[in-house]
Formats: sequence, C-alpha cells, structure tokens
Amino acid sequence: MGTTTIQFKHVSYLWNEAEAAKLAGDEVALLVYRSNLLGADLRLTNYGGGNTSCKAMAKDPLTGNETEVMWVKGSGGDLGTMKRNGLAALYVDRLRSLKNVYRGIEFEDEMVELFNHCIYDLSSKAPSIDSPLHGFLPFKHIDH
Repeated sequence: MGTTTIQFKHVSYLWNEAEAAKLAGDEVALLVYRSNLLGADLRLTNYGGGNTSCKAMAKDPLTGNETEVMWVKGSGGDLGTMKRNGLAALYVDRLRSLKNVYRGIEFEDEMVELFNHCIYDLSSKAPSIDSPLHGFLPFKHIDH
C-alpha cells in the first residue's frame, strides 16, 4: 500500500502511522502521542494550552468489573511535553453525575473540588477545568 503525503497550508502534519501502530491497543499511549503532536505546533496550541482526552474501559480496582474511564490532560500540564503521568484518570459515570449537584454558573468554583470524587487513578494529576466538558461529550477522543 502506498504512502499518501498530506500537505497543509498553515500547519504541519506530524502524525506518523508507523509510530501510532506501535501503540495500537493502548488508548492512553495513543492519547499521549497525539497530545504531544498537537502541543508541538505552537501555531495550534499555546504552551500550557489545549486539552485532550480519551475514554476507554478499565478494570475497577475494587470491584474487578470493567468500567469506563476518561484520561484527560491534568491541570497546568503542557500538551507538547506531557507524559502518561501528566494525565488525570476519572470514572466517567461519576464525572457525569456532577450534573446532579450543579447549582449554576455562580457556583462553578465548587465543582472543581468535586472532581476529586471522580478520580479513578489515585496517582493522577489534578483534573483540568475542562474535565466535565470532555466527560459530558459522547466522543471517545477529544482534542482541542
């Protein structure tokens, strides 16, 4: 199969199929890979800006049951240099439950403290302010 070269006028196409193929089956590794690419081009993402996430199934450490987990860039992280330990991992069902206690825009600051009740990986970075946005959207992969 031939290789297609994609050319863009204003940004560089950095995706490498061979590199991505090495990470196949590890959604979190692919998240880190695409995050680093997005953050590498400062025409797209300012240092410390942007956010990425992925949702995948993982084993709950208490029940042993498969549960949906979202990995999202941790608060204050930089996409261009982020590693796996720069992510926050959250239970999707708990994150979505935040809508049950949301009291309106004037109380949004209190929501940030509730993010801790959604943490799946206890060694996670602090979740970013964009975590609910990523959790509420139905897409498995979000980059912005």
